[in-house]
Amino acid sequence: MKRAVVLGLCLLGAVWLRAFDVQYGSLFKITGIGLEKGRLVLPLSRGKYANVRVLDKSTFDLLKTCAPACKQESAAGEVRLQEVRAAKTRPGMWIADVAVDGKWLLTFLVFQQKDGFSFIVPQDVVVQDEAWLTRVKTQLQAHILAEKKG
Repeated sequence: MKRAVVLGLCLLGAVWLRAFDVQYGSLFKITGIGLEKGRLVLPLSRGKYANVRVLDKSTFDLLKTCAPACKQESAAGEVRLQEVRAAKTRPGMWIADVAVDGKWLLTFLVFQQKDGFSFIVPQDVVVQDEAWLTRVKTQLQAHILAEKKG
């Protein structure tokens, strides 16, 4: 009897929670997006950090109707640093909110190393265009260096 109840709950849960990935042009893919009872559920890094956010209504509407092989056409991959702030808990660390084409907001972590900087992409984002990622890193590094001087 317990198995039947567990199986029934799993099947019911599958109806309420539908997970999928969305491909943003050739730039990146976001994994683990869900729809739960018609409500959009974006992935959380480490179970609590919202490092992927939607910035515009057209993207939100697309995600609410996406099929499992969801693709959103990208624009130029324009990067705008929305906020870059020093981490309160760790010196030499910054939290950077990066807007992409005004559609997505991705939170990168930046760490100062002896020989430069290292960057951590949100765990649910798979970057597929290395040239685009290099542009993001370059902008972040320039911003942090200017901030440290100023």
